[in-house]
Amino acid sequence: MHVHGDSVDRLLQDWARERPDLDFAPVAIVTRLARLRRHLDAGLQHVFDRYDLTAADFTVIVSLRRAGAPYCRAQAELMAQLGLTSGTMSVRIDRLVSRGVVVRQDHPDDRRVQLIRLTDEGLRLFDEIAPAHLANEDRLLSALTATDREQLAGLLRLLLESFEDAAAIAVGALGAEVYPAHVARARRAAVGLSDPAGLLVAGPPGPGTPAAVAGLRQGDLITAVSDHEVRSRGALDSELASAAPGSALRVSVLRGEQPLELTLTLRPPGQPGACGSAGAHQVS
Repeated sequence: MHVHGDSVDRLLQDWARERPDLDFAPVAIVTRLARLRRHLDAGLQHVFDRYDLTAADFTVIVSLRRAGAPYCRAQAELMAQLGLTSGTMSVRIDRLVSRGVVVRQDHPDDRRVQLIRLTDEGLRLFDEIAPAHLANEDRLLSALTATDREQLAGLLRLLLESFEDAAAIAVGALGAEVYPAHVARARRAAVGLSDPAGLLVAGPPGPGTPAAVAGLRQGDLITAVSDHEVRSRGALDSELASAAPGSALRVSVLRGEQPLELTLTLRPPGQPGACGSAGAHQVS
């Protein structure tokens, strides 16, 4: 009898039998992402092979085309965008220069800066490849409905944002900076604290801000707002944005290992400084 499922389901079944004491739930996502990446990369390469390009070559062409006329970026900017070392970037550019797809040129105002510009041939190549590439991506996602794709894109956005915003990010309505959940867990674990998911207050809130008036402190872990779990900057923004200015929100916090409930009063538009009342009490 055929049992629906994928290779990761079978892997999880094996581990449930062999080590039922361990929580392999993250494998259901992380391993699937890794295996899907291999399938997607292979599927995408079928189109690039027609043009004797690699996926890496195409990312350079796309980055230059996306810049708009004159389709030019500094090589250092391309390196930063694509997350490459100087050596790797140079090899990639050399390959495209040899094909007449890009050219190197000096910056007109700073000869220390080397610019990479898409040639007319590069523009033509992009216009030829892009429709085939996008149609190929659509085919590779054929198992998902439009609704499935939207939901998956939203979840992946939440996860990717947490890694792209790994530094402390200011939350304007709160008046404080927070670290994303995976950084918060690592920082708490490093000092011997429990590591539930939440957003870690990175520094002392500014004087008179809603966070300061509510009693939030540096090192507090925000785990929920109005009983809704908060595990991402997007989730926190959504909770704050949905509340009317001047309304009081219940914020669940871990201060060390002590659970607290704080009352956060959002500032009405245009009103400086503190507003409303705030307080905290220990959760029994």
